[in-house]
Amino acid sequence: MKWLKPLLFAFIFFNPVALLILFKSYWVSLFVIFLIAIGGYYVCKIKNLRLVVWLFNIFAIIGISINAELIFRSLYADKSVPNIYEIRGKYYFNKPYLRQKFDDEEFNSHYLTNCQGYRIDLLSNADDSITHCDWLFLGDSFTQGAQVNYEEMFSSLLYNDFPDKIIVNAGMSGAGLYESLNYLKDEGVNLHPKRIILQIGAFNDFYNIQEREAGWSEYLMEHSELYRYIQYNLIDNPILPLGRWTEPFFDNKEENSKYNIFFKESSPEKEADKVAFAEVLSQFKQEADKISAELVVMLIPSKEQTSDEMLTEVCNQFDITKVELDMTMTNRLASETCNNLGVRFLDLYDSFRHSEKFPFFMRDEHLNSDGHKLITDELKSAFDSEKRKYEIFSLGNKNERYPTFFDDGMSVLFQSQEEETYLIKSSNLIHSTEDIVWTSPKELIHPAISKDGKLLAFTQGDQDRGETDVIIYNRATGADLRVNPVGYRGAIPTFSNDSRFIVYPKWKDNENPIVCVYDIERKKEILSIGDKKTECWRPIFSPDDSVIYYIRMESDGLFGIRRFDIASKEDKQVLKTSYNIWDIAISPNGEKIVFAGNKDGNWDLFIFDMGSNKVSQITKTLGNEWDPVFYSDDEIWFAGEFGINNGIYYLRLK
Repeated sequence: MKWLKPLLFAFIFFNPVALLILFKSYWVSLFVIFLIAIGGYYVCKIKNLRLVVWLFNIFAIIGISINAELIFRSLYADKSVPNIYEIRGKYYFNKPYLRQKFDDEEFNSHYLTNCQGYRIDLLSNADDSITHCDWLFLGDSFTQGAQVNYEEMFSSLLYNDFPDKIIVNAGMSGAGLYESLNYLKDEGVNLHPKRIILQIGAFNDFYNIQEREAGWSEYLMEHSELYRYIQYNLIDNPILPLGRWTEPFFDNKEENSKYNIFFKESSPEKEADKVAFAEVLSQFKQEADKISAELVVMLIPSKEQTSDEMLTEVCNQFDITKVELDMTMTNRLASETCNNLGVRFLDLYDSFRHSEKFPFFMRDEHLNSDGHKLITDELKSAFDSEKRKYEIFSLGNKNERYPTFFDDGMSVLFQSQEEETYLIKSSNLIHSTEDIVWTSPKELIHPAISKDGKLLAFTQGDQDRGETDVIIYNRATGADLRVNPVGYRGAIPTFSNDSRFIVYPKWKDNENPIVCVYDIERKKEILSIGDKKTECWRPIFSPDDSVIYYIRMESDGLFGIRRFDIASKEDKQVLKTSYNIWDIAISPNGEKIVFAGNKDGNWDLFIFDMGSNKVSQITKTLGNEWDPVFYSDDEIWFAGEFGINNGIYYLRLK
């Protein structure tokens, strides 16, 4: 039983309960206990006392650290520093499913990520992933924008002017050029971006340029809350003489001469960094060329380049004379390097210096909301030739869909969302005013307004499970009525143009839907279309209410458009394509049908001219455009999703 004593000591340091609480896994706890038992058995057989003491001390230190971690997490949780990153090989990235809030004396921001670690807004579904993008932003914390909310970031603001683009922000706090390069190689290229915008900064991208490997300290930072607290509050807590960060300036001439890119005096270290800068940009260009993407380099100036007053502060504090400095060295170096590589270069130096509003926080070194707006304006100007094909109506990502118009032509009805509340809203066409028409904790979709404006119809319930009802609401009396019979489900209601009828799909659980016409005044179903052998969806009335158009799944498993004549009961196919059709709407003159078609693996919009039997594709993007409706014969409104961003848009055909 000689091995019992070291084993008991080991269990004291590696308390199974503590392991279970920390790792939240019975298997991990049991495995560690098993290793301890095996280790204790073999330790007792070692005859070298010094080695036994060393092993005992190592176990003791590890065990004490584990218990200290548990004590810190249990008693000092309020002092824990949030960890928002995870190591991914030679770089690190945002952890997935983050829901953090940052509170600072200069800013307050929400920091949320999706399942891949990309930043999202408060209403986005974190389980939605991005597989493709048009534009990919790379860079450090200036691109990451943790100090502002998602909708204030320049990559988000830019989307408002280029709503047909999927824009991904892959900025990483503290990331050097090689970290961004390795992310591009491992993950970014899989998004197949058409344009890669690499943000660099005079703050820290021209110093100590080299590829790094994660060490034990980085792994401890990722997994230990106690170590993060010690690192941030005791170890990595530098004294800032000016009360703010001033990189790349140092408080002594030796380091400035050796490392500061703005110092005219050269050094082997700075010359090596210049060579490394050109080399890493060359590798970015090679990676972009492999996927036929355009590389654009965007240089953000430092505070000292932007503000003469802040430069004077630094010079006075660190005993520097301005004659020793070349404050445009970074700009020339980046410009020359990009010119040699054939890379487009965006220099923000002039726009930052001439900005009416200071683009940075005063103490924190990062961009404030004005700085993000300033960059947005510069990017808009740079890419102005790629003018968007359509306009955005929505103000932010609120899952707004299914636009439909009031008969006066001056107002639009649509579904929306605010946190856990589902809404039906109305607004004028320029979205300067907005009213809530209906609200519910249950999902509200497919809103429709009768031509006379008296009745509101919508779908309510769990859409994903197919457990929905069609509701009619009388706006004058406040009464509401479920349209679909007991035992049936219903969805996607549409009013007839004379406001007397509703047409909608109805179904029983485990049955295919059919199309039904409901008489509003008589409160009864008067007509059904379909035989339950195949699915029928998306019914709409023709402008004169004599015909119902709908989509039906055909023998090849794809939906086509059909036409049902109410008087003659003739039911015939109108359009069949080699791809799926959904979301049909008819023009006011009855000559054209607009629909969403899944031709290239995503939903684009198409117009079918019934006179010529020709189909024209009117959008071709990487996103999804759907729910189209004619505002006039020459203007279409629709909803769409473009990566993280979504909303309602409108497109003029002429």
